[in-house]
Amino acid sequence: MNESDRTVLLVSGPLQTERLPDGSRRLLRPLKVKVDENEITVPADFVSDFSSLPRLNQILIDTARVELAGVIHDRLYATGQFTRCESDTIWRRTAQSGESHANLLQAWLGWLLIRLGARFAWNRARKKSRLLRTRK
Repeated sequence: MNESDRTVLLVSGPLQTERLPDGSRRLLRPLKVKVDENEITVPADFVSDFSSLPRLNQILIDTARVELAGVIHDRLYATGQFTRCESDTIWRRTAQSGESHANLLQAWLGWLLIRLGARFAWNRARKKSRLLRTRK
């Protein structure tokens, strides 16, 4: 089975969020997906900006179709559960999965933009994680 045949399965019910004053979203209930043999859990109250794509790219990528991918990706960056490359690939695979999935072009374009621009977010999340561990 090649990678394009493997989907990301939504284990929990659908994504349910509330919009916060700054535009980000807070999960109202836990979210679980299965990627290959790994289960990824995003807890209730987790705050995500969904997929923070530059405005110009929002014309090419239907952000409503990649919301789930954005939440999962934000959680993976926050936890470091996977490497950056694996997390970015999970974003693409999640974007291509489910009922309202992005088309192939949107998923790959989004993945490319993440690979090119999200290094700063990854480094910031790793630094924040290290600071939290040293405070304990």
